[in-house]
This record gives sequence, C-alpha cells and structure tokens, in this order.
Amino acid sequence: MDLYKLKSFYTVAKMGSFSRAAEVLYLTQPAVSTQIRDLEHEYKTKLFERIGRNIRLTQSGEMLIPYVKNILDLVDESHLAVNVLKKAGEGSLKVGVSDLPGARLIPDCLSKFLKQYPKVSISITAKKSSFISELVKTNKIDLGIVGNSSPEISNSDFKGETVYKDNIVVAVSNNHPLATQSSVTVEELSNLPLIVSLKNTVSRQAIDKLFHRLNIPYKIAYEIENKAMIKTMIERNLGIAFFSYLEIKKEAESGWIKTLPLSDYPFYRYIQIIYHKNKELSPSQKAFYDFFVQEKDCPDGQSL
Repeated sequence: MDLYKLKSFYTVAKMGSFSRAAEVLYLTQPAVSTQIRDLEHEYKTKLFERIGRNIRLTQSGEMLIPYVKNILDLVDESHLAVNVLKKAGEGSLKVGVSDLPGARLIPDCLSKFLKQYPKVSISITAKKSSFISELVKTNKIDLGIVGNSSPEISNSDFKGETVYKDNIVVAVSNNHPLATQSSVTVEELSNLPLIVSLKNTVSRQAIDKLFHRLNIPYKIAYEIENKAMIKTMIERNLGIAFFSYLEIKKEAESGWIKTLPLSDYPFYRYIQIIYHKNKELSPSQKAFYDFFVQEKDCPDGQSL
C-alpha cells in the first residue's frame, strides 16, 4: 500500500475538500482524486460520499481514519527518531575494552568525551582482548579497544586504527641483580624465573614469540592472571615479568619496582580501536571512535 495514498485520504478527510487537500499536498486535484480511487479499489469500498459540492466520509472511511492516523503518526515518529540519532550528541554505544586500555586510557578519555557529549549513553565491557574481539565479530558490541602485539589490524573482519604504542619492559625487584642496570638483553633473561600471564593473552603470546624467534630458552615460574599480584611478587623478588610500560609506570616512578627496556630487541604493545567491517557506525558511535583516535591528552599514551 502506498503511503502517499493514505496521506491524501487523511488530508481530504481533514480538509473536507479535494481541492484544498491538493493545495496542502502540493498536488493537482486530479492526482488526489486518482489516489483516492486507487485506495477505494484496494479496500473494495467507497471511502467518501459526494453530495453536491460537499464530501463526507462513508462508514468505511470513518473506520479507516484512526488506523491511517496511527500509521502517519508512526512514520513521523520514525523520522524524528532517526533525525535525533543523526545528531552525535545523542544516542548510545557499547564499548568493549581489554585490561590495559581499560585501566590506563579509557577512564580519562571517557570523562572528557562525556563532557563534550553528555547525552550519549555508554555501556562498557571489560574483558581480555580475545574476548572483546569476539564480541566485535559477533556484533554484540559496537567498538572494541584492545591490545595487539602487531601494529596492523590483523583480523580481516575488522576495520579500525592503531592509536597508541607502548614499550614492553622487564620489571624486576629493586633487590634483583639486574636492578643496577639501565637496560637488559633477552639473553640475560634466559632461565630467570618468569612470571607470566595466561596463554590466551596478547602479552603472553608476544613473550613466547620473542623467545622462540631468538631461540633462547626461558623458564616460566608462575602463570598468574592478576596483574596486581604479579607486581607484588616482583617486589618480593619471586621472579621477573614483562609489562607494558603503561601498566607499570606508577610503580616505576614511585621507585617500588625497577623497569628495564630491552636493549637488543625492543618490542611494543599496540592499542587499537576496532569495529566490524560491515557495521555502519551511528553518529554517536562515530563521534566516540573519532574522539579516541584524535584525543592526544589521555594519560600515559604515546600517540602514533
């Protein structure tokens, strides 16, 4: 059924005249008459009675009026809703963040974003990078902010950008023999007790890849998921660990833990913002994406 026919019918009924309805609709009177005839043909009944120069609704026309009004009102409401959504200042988005950006980058950036867009509703999911990537892939969240050992967006299902890179450093106790050095080689780490995160994390995969690539043996003393616990164990000199500098910066600057860059084989952790390649971002989602990419003042980040 043609929406224009319903609008012509409702306008004729409201104006009580084909000619005045035609003026309101910016149509010719024959065009309006044709649309009404077509509508009467669809319903197989007369919708208007013509008595002299006056017209009035038939019983069928009276019955149809509230339905047509509801349809036209819904169409108007749909246009209003879409127009509101077109404004970046309103709307909602679901964001997934992995541990590092979630703890070090998102809170400050989110605070600044909401000052600029206070009416945007944001839902945050904090999980491991692999889990966030899966949520993006299945379209359960709009945007993912994850860590990656590569500067490239490696998954062909995603679009996005690499926004930050961060040095991977070795964290040791102040009482550790390496603490007197300003840097360390990978060879010097051979067979020292390593405290590492679980196998399905980006940082663990990067560490395994580093030692295997250089064919250097390494000793895993503990596998621990909790970063705070790893830091405490380092302080107690129970082992050493690799950290993104963003993760350990506060402890290093306070003198609680010593951090050493790799002098012979520096490598990095990259922070990326991603979304599904087939997803069309809404204005509010695009606004957050652009804000995160362009924001230069988020704490501790090294912009690319």
